[in-house]
Amino acid sequence: MKIGIAGYVGTDNIAGWLGPAAAKLPRGFPGAPLFAGLIAALLDRGHEVSVYTLSDDIPPATKTPIVARGGPLTVYYCPYRRHSFRPNGRYLGRSLDFFRVERNALRRAIETDAPDLVHAHWTYELAMAAIDSGLPYVVTCHDSPMKVLLHFRNAYRLGRYLMARSVLRRATHLTAVSPYLRDEVKPMASAPIEVVPNPISPAVLRMAPDRARVFDPVAPRLAMVVNGWIDLKNPKGGLAAFAELRRSAPGAELHVFGVDYEPHGPAAQWARRRGLAAGVTFHGPLAQRDLLAALQTMHLLLHPSFEEAGSMIVTEAMALGLPVIGGKASGAMPWITGDGAAGIMTDVRQPDRLAAAVRALLEEPGHYARCAEGAVARARAVFAADAVARQYESVYRAALRDHLPAAAAAQRSAG
Repeated sequence: MKIGIAGYVGTDNIAGWLGPAAAKLPRGFPGAPLFAGLIAALLDRGHEVSVYTLSDDIPPATKTPIVARGGPLTVYYCPYRRHSFRPNGRYLGRSLDFFRVERNALRRAIETDAPDLVHAHWTYELAMAAIDSGLPYVVTCHDSPMKVLLHFRNAYRLGRYLMARSVLRRATHLTAVSPYLRDEVKPMASAPIEVVPNPISPAVLRMAPDRARVFDPVAPRLAMVVNGWIDLKNPKGGLAAFAELRRSAPGAELHVFGVDYEPHGPAAQWARRRGLAAGVTFHGPLAQRDLLAALQTMHLLLHPSFEEAGSMIVTEAMALGLPVIGGKASGAMPWITGDGAAGIMTDVRQPDRLAAAVRALLEEPGHYARCAEGAVARARAVFAADAVARQYESVYRAALRDHLPAAAAAQRSAG
């Protein structure tokens, strides 16, 4: 089958297929590792794969996508306007016309490539282009538009919410990356929603170390991975919890990764002003392979986010054998971690509760070992890329079966 994937794909995550030419290609959307695992699994299963993505280093006037090929993988890069509301040269901000330039460019790329089926990710412009192409399609939900709007009450998110409402009303084949997210978007959807989780690549699953061998309860190394200094991810609560932990575990270290977490970034400055930076190393964003290598040296993942729909960093940390401290009411977190089999779920709104959860693992090596083993087992059983690809193949076949009668009915109606 020829499968088209419409997603926010970064060239850095697919460079292995594209070879040396990748250095001269548009950057796409860096920091989106989930697609590499899915693409690899689909290719391994004998499919031909095309990718349709957006990149803000392509001028909006570009009418023909930039095309790159690497063996069975073809990538179409389409323009993405940099400004949401300010003019982009002679073009409007992308939010003012509901991403019309981006939607049209993606649709043209899809129609030119003519895959058997389009798998669109997120319920926004990518999904709109897939639906408007007239080809069989599947739309995967990765976030709750209503929850995002409630956390970010601004015009940009309102526009995105309206786009998602349109997609969910029109879409006939939908999946969601967790049961929590399925239940969140179900009231807005016109079709049933199947749960298919985000995939972990086989390479990551092979990286799990022997946690019993590397665990150090006296000088434990905690990781926190966050992109954006935003309240939704609760980084302030995580930093406060670590400061509380250091009172009883002065040898503990916290390593923070992600955009806005550079050594002199806003998070580091905030922590220093409040006396919360002792024992904390701010690394900033790292390339995916470097981040995974760093996580291999850690003992557990502190993930204080208030809301998660299907976090890749949590599942990848689990695959590496890191127990997870997260929120018992943080969306999909209990499901992702197997209701605590991979760590401890607690009240992330209370830093002292987060610190106590970490101490519970540090003070009970047996509990730590069970959670480390449970993390790897859960990652392999639920999130392995090949298993996820098999689930998607079933959804694809249903979409293909339903498309022919629907297309025929539409043709009769038009005639």
